[in-house]
Amino acid sequence: MRQVRLGLRRLIGAAPRRQARPLQTDDIRRIVTAIDRTTPKGARDAAIILLGFASALRRSELAALTVSDIEHQPGGVVVTVSRSKTDQEGEGQRVAVVNGQHAVTDPVAALNEWLDRRGRAPGPLFTSLQRGTVSLHPISGQAIAIALRNRARAAGFDAARITPHSLRAGHTTSAAVAGVSLDRIAAQTRHKRLSTLIERYIRPAQALEYTSSRDLGL
Repeated sequence: MRQVRLGLRRLIGAAPRRQARPLQTDDIRRIVTAIDRTTPKGARDAAIILLGFASALRRSELAALTVSDIEHQPGGVVVTVSRSKTDQEGEGQRVAVVNGQHAVTDPVAALNEWLDRRGRAPGPLFTSLQRGTVSLHPISGQAIAIALRNRARAAGFDAARITPHSLRAGHTTSAAVAGVSLDRIAAQTRHKRLSTLIERYIRPAQALEYTSSRDLGL
């Protein structure tokens, strides 16, 4: 039976893996514009979405951030990622996020708004809420996924393929479309293999620009 299944799979092809939909800059703007940031939950969710997009961090990395991982500098912040998929030794990696040009999408301003509500006491950067009140219990990766999906849905998106990876993938594809060099993108995403970056993000983002069908005279 196993051989039959393998044969069928070769014949018809494996089912395509369901990919997260990359969220582009305009998508992010639309989502955060719909958030009421006067509430603790709104301030937190906006900060998660904007920092997640601007930093290109993974979901687990966002959830694991602490207040001490954020270093404010003139022009932005530097985020220390203590442990990540590409840093299993825990040496730490640093990622910069600059101040935004527009108030509604400024990731540093959104982060500061959240910190004003959370307080600057040591502990997890993004925390859970208890009956709308800020706690000092760390948020989970699953809670980040739910928050993003709910915010996207509230902004009118079909959220079926929107996950926290949509932020990281969206950063990569948006940067590629904007003409940012591979080296700069890889430095931000911390991809060790450029081939992964190119195949998974860059080529799909530039598919319509480079397709040979453009030159067929149709």
